[in-house]
Formats: sequence, C-alpha cells, structure tokens
Amino acid sequence: MLLYSFFITPNNRKVEAFIKHFDLDVEIHQVNFREKENQSNEFLAMNPMGKVPLLVDGDLHLWESNAILTYLATMFPETNTLPTDPQGRADVDRWLHWQSCHLMAAMGKLKMEENADPETLLKPLFKVLDIQLQDKEYVCGELSVADFAIAAYTLTKFGRQYDYSDALNVAAWRDRMAQLKGFVATHYKAPGN
Repeated sequence: MLLYSFFITPNNRKVEAFIKHFDLDVEIHQVNFREKENQSNEFLAMNPMGKVPLLVDGDLHLWESNAILTYLATMFPETNTLPTDPQGRADVDRWLHWQSCHLMAAMGKLKMEENADPETLLKPLFKVLDIQLQDKEYVCGELSVADFAIAAYTLTKFGRQYDYSDALNVAAWRDRMAQLKGFVATHYKAPGN
C-alpha cells in the first residue's frame, strides 16, 4: 500500500497518525505541491479531485480521508479500531460524518473568514462532543478511527487555541490523543523551531 499525503493538514495527518500509531505496512509519499505533482496526469488518473490523501492498494485508488481510515482499519483488523457489529459500526460512522460535516466545516470557516468567531462556531460542537466523552476515554468507548478523525482537527492551530473550559472532557481527551505515538510522530514543527 502507498499513501500520497501532505501531513501538515488535518485530513492527511489523521491517516498518517493512524498508520504510524499502529506501525502499519503502508509506504507514505509526501506530495510536492510546488511542482504540482497532484495535477499530473498520472496523479489525476488515480484521483480526479487532485487532492490528498490518496491510498493506493493494487488497483484500488481510494481518496477521502475517512474512507481511507475505515479501509485501513478493515485491512488491519488487529488495530481493533472499527467495530464489526452493526450498532458499534454505526456509532463510529456517525462520528466520522460529524467530523466531516460539522467540525471540518466550522474549522474551515475559522481559517477562511477573518471575522469568524471560534466561540460561536465551535462551542456547540464541543458541547456535543463533551457529552459524548462523559465517562469515556475515547469517543466511542474504545479507541477507534473516529478518534483519529476528530483529534486531527482539535490539534490544529484553531483547535489548540480554543478555550476548552466549558468542555473539560474534550480537553482531557484531546490531550490523551496528542500523546498517542502516531500524533507525536506527525507533529509538525515549522522550520527554525
């Protein structure tokens, strides 16, 4: 397997952190955007969106980070991060969709809109997540792909700067996730730091 990535973004980091946390047999290639590697005919034949992450496994060219996470969890069942029972799987899927539909949209607004208010955008979301994490170490009880998907966003610049005083369960969970081997291994340090 080969992952095309650009790890400093949360959607790429979540997949790389998962791979590195579990020492999965997946080669990682950092895409060169300056040279427009993602716009080459070869790359676009694998992913017409021209984006990363992209996982290649034989004839399969899989894009969309959460689809990649669930595929890796299925291919490497020893990670025990994707429930096989219908209700457990639905719970994980719900949080993957929550991350991609709600949390990613809110973080995107913070990044793109100069006057976007983190409190207005994130407080309602973190309230929901805080309730979910009540008396739980991880989002769905046991460590799952949902934790990797969500944590990558709470570990961004905006996620780190947010005041979690009204979401202490989220703050404690985020701190636990930041200490996982995969997230430690993918922590970006700007040149000169």
